[in-house]
Amino acid sequence: MTPQEKAKELIDKFEEFADDMECNVFTSSENRFKNAKQCALIAVNEILKSHNNLYGVNSEKTKYYLEVQQEIEKL
Repeated sequence: MTPQEKAKELIDKFEEFADDMECNVFTSSENRFKNAKQCALIAVNEILKSHNNLYGVNSEKTKYYLEVQQEIEKL
């Protein structure tokens, strides 16, 4: 899976859970997308921390998730 595909997949997975529950109205799709992006970035940051500890900063897995992180930020 390319970093672009992985970025989209992560955002899609989080989007259904990204409603602002404190709001009395449904969250707009734009806000839901922004919230899903933030969730995806948090997940990737946690993966990067783990990969840095396990494989090192210059591993292929770490590089891959750095690219995923950049793709999420572009969306």
